[in-house]
Amino acid sequence: MRVERSEFGCTLELDGEIEAVLQTSTGLGWAGIGFCDLMLGSHGTASIVQQGIHFALSLAPQSQHFLWSGQSYHFSEDNIVVLEPGATVIENWTGAFRTMVLKLAPEAVERITDLSLAKTRIRTQFFPSRSQVAAGHLLQAVSADLETGCANGPLLVESVSATLLQLFSGTDAPPHRNGPTLTSTQAAILRELILTHLTEPLSLQYLADAVGISVGHLVRAFRTSFGVTPYQFILRERVNRAQDLIATGTMSLSEIVPLAGFSDASQMSKTFRRLTGQPPRAFVRRARDSRSADAVAD
Repeated sequence: MRVERSEFGCTLELDGEIEAVLQTSTGLGWAGIGFCDLMLGSHGTASIVQQGIHFALSLAPQSQHFLWSGQSYHFSEDNIVVLEPGATVIENWTGAFRTMVLKLAPEAVERITDLSLAKTRIRTQFFPSRSQVAAGHLLQAVSADLETGCANGPLLVESVSATLLQLFSGTDAPPHRNGPTLTSTQAAILRELILTHLTEPLSLQYLADAVGISVGHLVRAFRTSFGVTPYQFILRERVNRAQDLIATGTMSLSEIVPLAGFSDASQMSKTFRRLTGQPPRAFVRRARDSRSADAVAD
């Protein structure tokens, strides 16, 4: 199979089998951002010419070779590839493996960072994923979000993109206390906006427009002001809403799922475990025991 494609600042020529498309952002309308999660066949070759920025995670390759700028890189383990603007790479592989690719067009990079493409200081890198575990987890989180229906709209992928751009920018993030902050009015508007639209997909652009700032400024200022990213704030508030609904004792967990903004019960359970250390049913039991104790006291 031969595939030729040019999108999101990346020109790809692939000669090899794609055994399965596990996840893709095609048709979702993410502005300047593309993502795919693929199972590639037993052997193949790919030529990549990058104008934007490219992050890729390969899982369990048998033998994978990259040629870039006269240098060769070989992997037979999980690995991460970061491509800078202008990079041209030839990839060859033997043995089927899974790969996840996040592509950012130049305009998306500039929107998210508030910097021109040249000033992002992203450099081409090839390394085992065990040396940068967080990056691998971030790319897998995008795939998992697509698998569950992307209830958050583009918010997660935009947050992941912002984090990866910072991680590989070659500069250290400034301490939060020294970063830009939201005004009290902007913070109040964003808090109310998120709570009002907690069950709806949101984007960083939508939030930034609501308070008249750029996406890049929002990413930095929101974390400085709230202590978490917009995506983390939304997940926290969804868990809080679910806990409030559980406490009423009038709804089943399946009824609470959409009212709290989750796409399904699995996503709600995973989010509860990650943020509280317990599944939703633990809160159901606690709420039931509390009501029983109150009834006895009365």
